[in-house]
Amino acid sequence: IYVFAVYLVGCSNLSRKTSEPEELAAMAEARTVLLTLSNQNHTLKNFKGKGKIKVWQKGEKRIDERIAWIGSETAKISIVVLISGHPAVKMASDGIWFYYYEVRQGKPLYKKIPATDATLQRFVSIPIKTSDIIQLLAGRTPLREHHSAVLQREDSGPGYVLTLKKRWYGIVEKIYLAEDKTQVRQIEFFNRSGSLIYRAQFDEMQAVDKYQVPAGLSILNDEGMGFQLEIQKYWANVPVSSSMFVLDSPD
Repeated sequence: IYVFAVYLVGCSNLSRKTSEPEELAAMAEARTVLLTLSNQNHTLKNFKGKGKIKVWQKGEKRIDERIAWIGSETAKISIVVLISGHPAVKMASDGIWFYYYEVRQGKPLYKKIPATDATLQRFVSIPIKTSDIIQLLAGRTPLREHHSAVLQREDSGPGYVLTLKKRWYGIVEKIYLAEDKTQVRQIEFFNRSGSLIYRAQFDEMQAVDKYQVPAGLSILNDEGMGFQLEIQKYWANVPVSSSMFVLDSPD
């Protein structure tokens, strides 16, 4: 469905009158790149991993702990942060609800909200959507809805930039690609005012089975908020059950 939508966007772009052959070529090439990105690791359905997470606030390291996760398709994820070997923070989404559990002195903190409104901001200080983190952990590129896409050579350094724009909104996303135009190095997401929400960077990639997935991932904003993930173990297409993505109330 998404691939077809991308094709329609490309066709609508090409139907517009333009006096710049270079712009037509850039839009046509952007359509090809989008098709490639939308098919990244498309047969990777379930995955799990473990490693270390460092969370930063205003440039200062606030958390440096062990973490484990399991994800399924595009909407289900379960994350556990271990402090001194004990599960101190748990987050999960079953695609319908988002659950958050945090150990505290006295009564633990427990929240359950609609998954459509869910971000990891409470823990990592930036409003990254759960759907985005699932895509990134699966080695895929989250793609925002858009009306036009143009591929241009990067101003500084080798590689290309794929810019996605939405009508009456402006730039929603920039994707920085290597020279081969298939390997994603960095992704930036923007709000309606044009300000950066956050950037995701694949620090290092690794081969797991037939997939290219991250071995290191950084998600930060311009205020020094965000996190760095060191992925030490990764398993592809593991068995999952629906109960893995639900956190029951401690009451």
